[in-house]
Amino acid sequence: MSELLKRLGAIAAVLFALAAPNLSAQQEDAFVGLWELWVESGYEYRPAYGTLAIESGAGGLEIYIDGGPVNLIELDGNRISFDMDWVDLPDQPHLSVLVGVLESGSIHGTVTEDGEDRGAWRATRLARPDSPPSPNPVDLTGIWGEPDYIGKGVFDLTEAGRTADAAYDETMDDPILRCVSDGMIRMSHGPFDIEVLDVNNRIIILYEDMHEIRRVYLDRGFPDDIENMDLSMGYSIGHWEGSTFVIETRGLKRGVWDAPGMPISSNAVFTERWYLDDDGRLHIEFSMDDPVNYHRPGLMHQVRVKQPEDTEIPAYSCDPHPFYRGLYLEGRLEEHWGRSSNRL
Repeated sequence: MSELLKRLGAIAAVLFALAAPNLSAQQEDAFVGLWELWVESGYEYRPAYGTLAIESGAGGLEIYIDGGPVNLIELDGNRISFDMDWVDLPDQPHLSVLVGVLESGSIHGTVTEDGEDRGAWRATRLARPDSPPSPNPVDLTGIWGEPDYIGKGVFDLTEAGRTADAAYDETMDDPILRCVSDGMIRMSHGPFDIEVLDVNNRIIILYEDMHEIRRVYLDRGFPDDIENMDLSMGYSIGHWEGSTFVIETRGLKRGVWDAPGMPISSNAVFTERWYLDDDGRLHIEFSMDDPVNYHRPGLMHQVRVKQPEDTEIPAYSCDPHPFYRGLYLEGRLEEHWGRSSNRL
């Protein structure tokens, strides 16, 4: 899938190379910065958020969405257009084009895919405080519905990352096929509810997906052997910065970011920022720092809506028999046993 998205993006890059005007440094500088991206119709055609980074490079502007590169198509005065690769729930690739205008400190415009309207988009500049504010905890407990997010498809892989991506066979190696936990990072943006509990000096997160349990400790640091823990859900510690709950997770086992197999090394560090907006929605900003596989951190910004008080996490059912039976009927079972080094 990643190769298809790259080919789609290459087409947009060629169009830009043919049509781009000579750009002044002043034009480019007006767009440079870190932006919060909102699209009216993102993942699953619902509003979604992401992080848009526009940087000055040797060959002109470089644009990244959620840490993955995209192609600048045109920049003319205060108008800009660029593509955005993304994947939907069945992991099918898409390529949208965002066209917008920079006015009064923000960028806004329209999104199209294959010439069809996909609604509006806007970007507002992000600003982080120089020093974290004093803790001011808020209530994050309850059941939160499945997340909305953009679902970026292609990231800037290192050579090791490309090797791992090429070696992965999603029809053989995906742990979900065997009803094995898909790990904390992938589980955190799966299409399932989560339940948050506040218990003494820890926050406990119950996942509908695989009925996994995650503990975030507020009263301790990482164990001395954290680098060798090799845990599916990792080891998480948290603290409050104002009303934002910040979580850092280490000690993860090797895994994948998504079904197509974007790799995660055991050295990855996963940082989350949880906060509520004025409408009571839960925002979770992810950052995955994994220099083994990625040249820059992978990002995601998801939004969850609190569910009614009487909501319950439903039972999770998974049967690996159809997977193994299918391999047997296709004559691929021995091939699967031989891929033990790739198995997650």
